[in-house]
Amino acid sequence: MTAKKQGKEAETLTSDQELKAPIAQACSLEQETVQQPESDTGLSELEAARLEWETEKAVLLDRIMRKQADFDNLRRISKMEQAEAREYALYDFLLRLLPVLDNLERALESARVAGDVSSAYIDGLEMIRRQLEQILTQEGVSLIESAGTPFDPHCHHAVMEVESEEYDPGTVTEELQKGYRHRQRILRPSMVKVCRG
Repeated sequence: MTAKKQGKEAETLTSDQELKAPIAQACSLEQETVQQPESDTGLSELEAARLEWETEKAVLLDRIMRKQADFDNLRRISKMEQAEAREYALYDFLLRLLPVLDNLERALESARVAGDVSSAYIDGLEMIRRQLEQILTQEGVSLIESAGTPFDPHCHHAVMEVESEEYDPGTVTEELQKGYRHRQRILRPSMVKVCRG
């Protein structure tokens, strides 16, 4: 190869390299520009995924809190229903026990009136009556005051009206059967005679 030809080729290579260098720079800049939106897209996708996760987390936490509130309400309602069922069962039992107390008091009164019953028998009946009344008191049962009080239709059951100068009109003159109250609820109204007005 001649020196002239080699010089020409060297010039061509140099000029080719000089031309290629700006092109390579432009390509690398273009690639960076193309890659930049991709990284932005990657970040925005990551941000979108994080936002979606936060939203889903908030929804799930809300559901959990609602379920917890529902569970607490259910537990509270269940406790109230159990207490109410116990109260009703006790109320029903106490109501059925009152005639037993009435019969015991009648038996005690008859034993006192009859002269041939031993005092030990009367003392035994009296002890049973006191024990029964004590149990009723412990369960919240109290006697309704009647004789000499104004007639109250909520706790008195009038079976008869009588004339009386001793009492004012509308006053209970005599109690025929004792009435009882269980806490705030009337267990059995008193059966009474009322002074006519």
